[in-house]
Amino acid sequence: MKNIPTKKYRLKKILKWMKSKLLSQDFLVKQLIRKWHKEDIDVWPAVDKLEVSGINQYEYSFLSQNGEDGILRYIFSVIGYESRYFVEFGFGAHQCNSLKLMLHEDFNGLLMDGSSEQCNIFNFACEGIKRKGVKALNTFISLKNLETLIMSNNVPAKIDFLCIDVDGNDYWFWEALSCIQPRVVCIEYNSGIGTSHSWSIPYQSDFERFSAHPSGFFAGTSLKALESLGIKKGYRLIGCDSTGTNAFFLRDDIDAKEIKTLSCEEAFYPHLNWLDRGISQDRQLQIMQSLPYVEV
Repeated sequence: MKNIPTKKYRLKKILKWMKSKLLSQDFLVKQLIRKWHKEDIDVWPAVDKLEVSGINQYEYSFLSQNGEDGILRYIFSVIGYESRYFVEFGFGAHQCNSLKLMLHEDFNGLLMDGSSEQCNIFNFACEGIKRKGVKALNTFISLKNLETLIMSNNVPAKIDFLCIDVDGNDYWFWEALSCIQPRVVCIEYNSGIGTSHSWSIPYQSDFERFSAHPSGFFAGTSLKALESLGIKKGYRLIGCDSTGTNAFFLRDDIDAKEIKTLSCEEAFYPHLNWLDRGISQDRQLQIMQSLPYVEV
């Protein structure tokens, strides 16, 4: 399909590169530690969210990007903590879904990402605040090394939280994971596909979103595909953040009647950023249909 909208991601990458060259690592680490020391909100849920239903009533961003901090705060207020351990792959040192758990709920965990800069400043910041039990591993994940990476870093089999956000092979990584049994799973979905199709990108070990297609639309998997995969793995869909970015799943054996199971159609939110750019949901689906997704 011609005339697929593209984002100026190359400019962003250049600006990031310039920042890393102009600012010393010591400065970046100190800047990160200052952000980590900010205080969480007191009033929760927010007054303007009281009439919102489901987990979205509780969402807010503290150290996450799209309201995930509040959603996780609510989920764990219902089910409690057990291992206080997380695994997250695909993360940013300044903003990710496990940071609040690490800094405010005493979680240990393993983070993995292909950015050496993000992993380095995260690890140095942990040293700076004398935080042990958490490590950021600079690696490019594939199906061949995924479980080896987790097991070789002494991750317990039973963990409280798993987060997958790799802008590509998300479906295939969750499908393959059997060495850990997270109680809560947060995984990114491609809302541009809508709710009718069970699609994913085909697995590709060296997949990179914008190299695969400059629009960034060819990425990840649909919510319907994740709903079906979750059922196979023993998880129920409980909602998505309201920006249309991440889906949340709860393991079936956890007694949490207060948290309702939702269908793909009930949980779905469209992609707020794409809508704000003037790309309608119908237009997004047209674009997705022109790209080489596979049925799963």
